[in-house]
Amino acid sequence: MAQTLITSGIINPRQWPLARVWLEVATYLGVPPRQIDRLEFWTHQIWVKLLGMRATLVSFRVLPLWVEQGIAAIRETRDRDRLDLLGEIFSTEISRYSKHYNSPKIEAWRSAWAEQSQKLKQQELIRIQEEENLSPLREHQQACQQWLEGWRVILKHCQSLESLDNLAPEIERQMPEFSDLEEAATAMEIWSDRRQEVAQITDGIP
Repeated sequence: MAQTLITSGIINPRQWPLARVWLEVATYLGVPPRQIDRLEFWTHQIWVKLLGMRATLVSFRVLPLWVEQGIAAIRETRDRDRLDLLGEIFSTEISRYSKHYNSPKIEAWRSAWAEQSQKLKQQELIRIQEEENLSPLREHQQACQQWLEGWRVILKHCQSLESLDNLAPEIERQMPEFSDLEEAATAMEIWSDRRQEVAQITDGIP
């Protein structure tokens, strides 16, 4: 069964400020607020007990708060799929309870939805642009990591101080390619650590 704004939990009248509801109900009924003795929130409407009069029912959907809460729900949506789902729920809501919705109410929601849709579209374009801008940097960083790992393997196979010393100039020659990355300096640290290991094994001087 298709959901409405209440069954989906998008609008929960029980969380509305009672003082505001009291005033809006009084305005809708055309009576002074003091003439309202009691309000009870039912599923889709408010039971209103008036002093010296019979109780009456007022739909949540006729109150200004209802439209405001719908707009707030739309503007708080940060996900495209969620916004589309919200649009379907609003359509179901308007179709099912059409007698409560005039053109200004519907237009207020449509306008809010269109604005949020455009906002999310712009945010997505910005995100894609940022991803594209960062892509070369990520590739450069990945190349640096592969370069470091390659030297780590090569140095691990060096068993003499002489072979390590012969490789140092080549490492230094290649380092400028990644000079913009802090991790590039790690190459010489790897070389130094390996040299100390070999020196200890061969009783050489680090």
